[in-house]
Amino acid sequence: MSTKHFINDPTHLVNTALHSLTLTNPNVALDSDNKIIYRRPSDAPQQVSIISGGGSGHEPSFAAMVGPGMLSAAVAGTIFASPSAEQVRNGIMSRVDTEKGVLVVVMNYTGDILNFGMAVEKAIAAGQAVEMVVVGDDVGVGRKKTGKVGRRGIAGTVLVLKIAGALAAQGRSLEEVAKVARLTAANIVSVGASLEHVHVPGRVIDSSEALAPEQVEVGMGIHNEPGSSREKLELPQLVERMLTQLLDQSDKDRAFLNVNSNEVVLLINNLGGVSVLELGGITTEVVNQLSDKYNIRPVRIISGTFMTSLNGQGFSITLLNVVNTDIGGPGMIELLDAPSEVTGWSAPMQKTSWEAKNTATRTDTAGTNKETQPSGLQMDAKHATSVLTNALERVIAAEPEVTKYDTIVGDGDCGIGLKRGAEGKFTKTPHCLNVL
Repeated sequence: MSTKHFINDPTHLVNTALHSLTLTNPNVALDSDNKIIYRRPSDAPQQVSIISGGGSGHEPSFAAMVGPGMLSAAVAGTIFASPSAEQVRNGIMSRVDTEKGVLVVVMNYTGDILNFGMAVEKAIAAGQAVEMVVVGDDVGVGRKKTGKVGRRGIAGTVLVLKIAGALAAQGRSLEEVAKVARLTAANIVSVGASLEHVHVPGRVIDSSEALAPEQVEVGMGIHNEPGSSREKLELPQLVERMLTQLLDQSDKDRAFLNVNSNEVVLLINNLGGVSVLELGGITTEVVNQLSDKYNIRPVRIISGTFMTSLNGQGFSITLLNVVNTDIGGPGMIELLDAPSEVTGWSAPMQKTSWEAKNTATRTDTAGTNKETQPSGLQMDAKHATSVLTNALERVIAAEPEVTKYDTIVGDGDCGIGLKRGAEGKFTKTPHCLNVL
């Protein structure tokens, strides 16, 4: 568990992070008293306003998803704690357009349900047209443990926000936007996994929560909630376990959704601390197993950082079972592909690129068929092999020391580069000598 932070005051951290969004997106403003990021008034046509939010620490959800094509406002609490009902009420009543109605989308957590729900009831009592949609997509904990509380909301919520936001931007009614949001939420399953719990700035460290070095927690929530198990699993086995929890219809404790659509959307979400390089490897593993073991080939593959758990060393897998929206169009895929002007939705591929299904490649074979001509050089192959082997072994042995000094004066890759080159020469040397 990493306990070092650049900003250790959680209040200052949340406030400055919210303010930063007004610096990077000219479309949004900040109500600092209520921690609300909202779209600035404009001449754009009236539309259904969409509000979401929850505890901070899940960025870019939700505040960075405010802007044309997604949210109208997002209400933030402190780290991992719901905003108050009064904050949310202010968001509904005074920070968004209400002429065409307001849709509130919230994840299934007790504090969020209570506070957002209370604010919605107050707004309705004041005469506002407001609908509320609750998203619970996590299958990491089964029915027996969740009981009446139901599934937790995690990264699948982002797909609900994107689809609902795009539909609202097209001028559809509150009834239609709420209907499609609920339909989307009902057709999403997600599960996460993490190598470690996260440390909240300003809180006392609880070492009892730490995972053993070789363990991964399957099904861990986005607030350090326990998952289904802690095990020693390599990535292929971990992905297999996660996909089983998502797709196995024989597991009645977790068979929340039969993913049987001809069109499936895959979302790979970084919980905050996974490198871009490693997330790419994870994405490839998930896509390969979906194809090989389930014959599922997603029509959209979205990989990136959408809903975090601070700097969590984990990822989540979300599957959207695409179904007919039953509102006379547009469909879910079209709404996902629709443009949005927010900093938190990082899926830049256009519909035309996906549908082109371009498989063309470039194969440069120039010069590969030319025969190597003898050089005429004479040498003692046995002696040359001995000298080269000795030199290469010394290069390999020197790697730690070279790396040490290159880390001081360079970028630390010289030693490993020399070592790999030397190891490669061991396989090439006999061939080279035969040619000579």
